[in-house]
Amino acid sequence: MNRIATLTLSSVLLLALSGCERPKAKGMEKPPEGPISVTTTQAKVGNFPAILEATGQTQAYNTVQIYARVSGYLQKRSYTEGSAVQKGDTLFVIDPSDLKNSLSSAQAAYDLATANHTNAKAALNRIKPLASANAASAQDLDTATANERNSAAALAGAKAVLEQAKLNLSYTTIKAPLSGFVDRSKVDVGTYVTAGANGLLTTMFQSDPIYVNFTFSENQKLARQNAIASGKLTSPKDGKYTIELILSDGSTLERKGSIDFIAPFIDSTTGNITYRALLENSDHKLLPGQFVRVRVKGMEWTNTLYVPQKTVMTGDKGKFVYVVEANNTVSPRPVTTSEWIDGNIIIESGITTEDKIATDGLPKLRPGSQVIPESKK
Repeated sequence: MNRIATLTLSSVLLLALSGCERPKAKGMEKPPEGPISVTTTQAKVGNFPAILEATGQTQAYNTVQIYARVSGYLQKRSYTEGSAVQKGDTLFVIDPSDLKNSLSSAQAAYDLATANHTNAKAALNRIKPLASANAASAQDLDTATANERNSAAALAGAKAVLEQAKLNLSYTTIKAPLSGFVDRSKVDVGTYVTAGANGLLTTMFQSDPIYVNFTFSENQKLARQNAIASGKLTSPKDGKYTIELILSDGSTLERKGSIDFIAPFIDSTTGNITYRALLENSDHKLLPGQFVRVRVKGMEWTNTLYVPQKTVMTGDKGKFVYVVEANNTVSPRPVTTSEWIDGNIIIESGITTEDKIATDGLPKLRPGSQVIPESKK
């Protein structure tokens, strides 16, 4: 086969292969060129409720450990473990037999001291006029005076012992120091309990009202302070907030309360500042130690700039919006954002109310894309 024939055959084969090329799958075609239709909006100014969100944990208003104040055998437990009790209700009884005997002995010693003091006073009263008439010596008067003082001191001591004996006997009946819920007993009936640090009997919890502890970062706190100082953010005049709690099952509780504590230091391990709210809990739906999502309501953003949430995108350098320029091209404009509220997001800086912002077709847009804008109020 000569050279001319070879070239002719090659050309025929190339044409045949070209004619057999498969069509491109749907969706893989080259995107159409030309202007992209977009709807535009402009940033607006308004007032918005400021909602502070954090993770929190409830804490009992009072947690009281109940200890034995006298030693003895635990005779009775008078409450149902885990139940609610009222202040003054009997929780435990310690066998009072030994302390009753101690009280009887202290009472006898007090009666004897009372009698001795009575006799000493009578003797002193008799000798005083005799000494004044020189019918008794000065030594006799001094002795009677000393006896009266000694007996008075002995009576005071006996009275103190008697009062302590009465107090010790009263400690055998252990009563609730407050209204609340009582934990299970730490000691079984019949056990010998000792007074002091080793005599823990149970723990009580007062959960109405109840505390909720939560934290904000140092940056969040500084941002709030700066916003309040600039007048952009206002606090409730009465200092009362609405605390919304989202429970583990997604249900929501809304309670009135006040923030009654802000830690005076920053946690060096987390960089957070602890806050505490005091809430009403008469229905006892909140239990101490419960993890909740906390929303603090009551503050308000005033005269603040906002745009729809969907217009704000996130890139390598942070958040931005696509601004439609005068020549109908788009350019990414970096923005500093704040809170997301009801489909809108607060803009702290980056745009003005004069800028036209693209609200749809955003995935198709690239810096410099030609657009056909349609205004949307």
